[in-house]
Amino acid sequence: MNWLRNSPIRVSLRGRGTTSSPPKECDPAACFDSFKHHWQQAQNIINKIQGGTEGATQDDILSVVNNLDQMQTLLVLELKRGGREERACLDFLLSQSILDQLLTSSSLTGLYSNILRLEQLKVYEMLLTHAPQQQLLLTQEPFLRPLLRLLTSCINECFPADIEKRLILLLNQLCVCLTHNPEYLDLFFTESTGPGRFVIFSLLVPYVHREGGVGHQARDAMLLCMGLSKKNEALASYIADKSNVCPVLATGLSGLYSRLPRKLLIESEEWHCFTPDDVIELPELTHFLASLEFCNAVVQVAHPLVQAQMLEFVHHGFLVPVVGPALLQNMVEELVTSTAYLELFLRSISEPGLLKVFLRFIVVDHYDGERVIDKLISRLAGKTQLCMVTISLFNTLIGLHCEDVMLELVFKYLTCCSHVMLSQRKRIKDMDVYCRSAERLLALSVAVPRRRKTNSSSSSSGGSLSSQSSQSLRHVSLHGDFGAYLATARASIAATWLACGAWTHAYDGESPPPRAALVLPTDSNRNLAQKATEESLASVSSGYHSLQPDSEVREDSPLVTNRSSAPSFHSTPDIAWIVSGPFLDLLLRQLENMMTNSVYLNLQLTGLISRLAAFSQPLLLSLLLNHSLVFQPSVRSLFQVLGSLKQRLDAYLNMHDNVEELLLEARLFLVCREETLANAKRHPHEPAASTYAPSTNGTSRRGTSIADSSFKGEAKRLSISSALSVLKRATQGAFSPVREQPAIEYSVNGFRLAKRAENSELKNVVLCAVLFDEWLKELAALALEHVASHQAVPPPEK
Repeated sequence: MNWLRNSPIRVSLRGRGTTSSPPKECDPAACFDSFKHHWQQAQNIINKIQGGTEGATQDDILSVVNNLDQMQTLLVLELKRGGREERACLDFLLSQSILDQLLTSSSLTGLYSNILRLEQLKVYEMLLTHAPQQQLLLTQEPFLRPLLRLLTSCINECFPADIEKRLILLLNQLCVCLTHNPEYLDLFFTESTGPGRFVIFSLLVPYVHREGGVGHQARDAMLLCMGLSKKNEALASYIADKSNVCPVLATGLSGLYSRLPRKLLIESEEWHCFTPDDVIELPELTHFLASLEFCNAVVQVAHPLVQAQMLEFVHHGFLVPVVGPALLQNMVEELVTSTAYLELFLRSISEPGLLKVFLRFIVVDHYDGERVIDKLISRLAGKTQLCMVTISLFNTLIGLHCEDVMLELVFKYLTCCSHVMLSQRKRIKDMDVYCRSAERLLALSVAVPRRRKTNSSSSSSGGSLSSQSSQSLRHVSLHGDFGAYLATARASIAATWLACGAWTHAYDGESPPPRAALVLPTDSNRNLAQKATEESLASVSSGYHSLQPDSEVREDSPLVTNRSSAPSFHSTPDIAWIVSGPFLDLLLRQLENMMTNSVYLNLQLTGLISRLAAFSQPLLLSLLLNHSLVFQPSVRSLFQVLGSLKQRLDAYLNMHDNVEELLLEARLFLVCREETLANAKRHPHEPAASTYAPSTNGTSRRGTSIADSSFKGEAKRLSISSALSVLKRATQGAFSPVREQPAIEYSVNGFRLAKRAENSELKNVVLCAVLFDEWLKELAALALEHVASHQAVPPPEK
């Protein structure tokens, strides 16, 4: 049919445009006479075509189209004029079965059939648009019968773009009409079998993944049909069991995912997640997210039968065969990309049912005997870009406040209370009413050695600070003052407490009860001890119990789940991995390497631990913010790691001269960086440095940028400081594009940090010390606010 697109008749019709505007004032009788005259001319040609003596010519089709166009103009004029007694043209159209005659004749025009099909679609669209009472028009047999025949003839047909546009527009109008008048659904939802049973729905299915306006209108119309299914059991059963929409949506996601770039040429060391700018500049990703958003909306509005079928196909038709292998391949660059995609998908989903399927895939599904979540946890070790995006993924996962996720990551290991000495277990619930933990945290601040600056170091700095400047800069705070930390911590704890309010258990050492006291495992009894631990949690349930497939849930023991053992990262897991879990253990191990980590990795790492520290469950707080508990010798608490870091930082900085000035410069460096980012946020129209340049090998180039990203409007999470938060809040807040030069240098009072700290190791440790000092304030604020919130909220009733 491609030749028809450029044929003389189509060129002529393009020039004709849409229905011409009728005059405002016209005699109704004259209009009716003109209407009948144009129909008579068109009918003469139609009769000749139906006679079959000679085929339709191009001039015949063009004449019929022109007459139909004039008839539409007169109909619009009549319908706009209003009044039942002045609908002579519409009554004539219906009484003479004109729509039936047009449909019959179009099937006999051969190569010109689509031309007349397009005109018929325009007629129906015009009538539904301008008719005062659409529902009354739908009940008219001369209107409904040819409409259904026309729509049925379009099933499994491939049309030019202009016909597709008109068809989808008409289907959208019909869905809107049925939504307002659901009692007329039976007019289109027939007792026949096959795709013709609900012809509107069948025609929409092939367009749900289409790009552009046609796809958008088709998805809107499909959602209206899904909404109708919620109130009609028969329609819901048809959509779930007889139509192919659920597999089409799932396989469509798989097809769109396969078009995404497999590698990103990341030019910025700090990149760890997709930002809104990244999505906009990558059309394939924009298209995928549009389809994912549509699936999210379908699950929201559809009947439970459709929801269940939809979620099952998304799980088995997209996540398991497509996303799973992408997350478990061997190419590191592709793993970075697929992990970043998964993190973006989780941020883009708002419907709990669909989110549950994604979480079930991550937590429950196995590949070659190993779960996805276990593989992801193992990637927290190291200093690569893969570690950065994995931390970002876990930050998003924890931000969902899903009980089952937190149970898998943390609580199934801590519930037996085997991370503390037996005599300490009864103290897990005790609150630090005197705020000693906050005091201890602040006391861990880096001790700055004060040494006289040598002449050589003075000349290499490019400038000097007066003593008056040194005294004032010593009090520069990246977050303003400690009160700001308290306000941020208060908001984060309150939001987390509210999100966890429906959890099944308090995880306080008593709920759920530790079923068995574990003996500290040795090499000989390690497997027995491992067998979190599993039995002691055999009856633990959660608000997201749905992560386990419904078929695995027994009715005689509701919210019962069987938890898997500790992941087998090594043949003999570390004792701490069994007692506190591999997730927490790897985070604390990574934190021990803070002095050698990049500042960007440290920002992500401290942000994730701070998010964990905002949870009010005593078992988790006992490991993170309790300084007085006595732990098992093999278990590291956050306080122990922080104390070790302080000692090593103090020792290292004591080996170098002029450390106080370097720390001030580093602090000013970060403050100036924050000001630059804040200015960029105030000028959002400036171009960002984040750019993708798609190439022929399926790789996209990622430019340098520092940006926030949020697709669900989540509040900004607590951060070390307003300055550092812009660098590390990977998944929260509003997007602020920034243009950054490759070798940026901030000049303050005549000296430059980039020139001053020529030793890259020293520069990294100095930045680490500033970050460490600010993070201690953040943790101290969290500890204080936990005490305040515990005193303000009455204990739950048993």
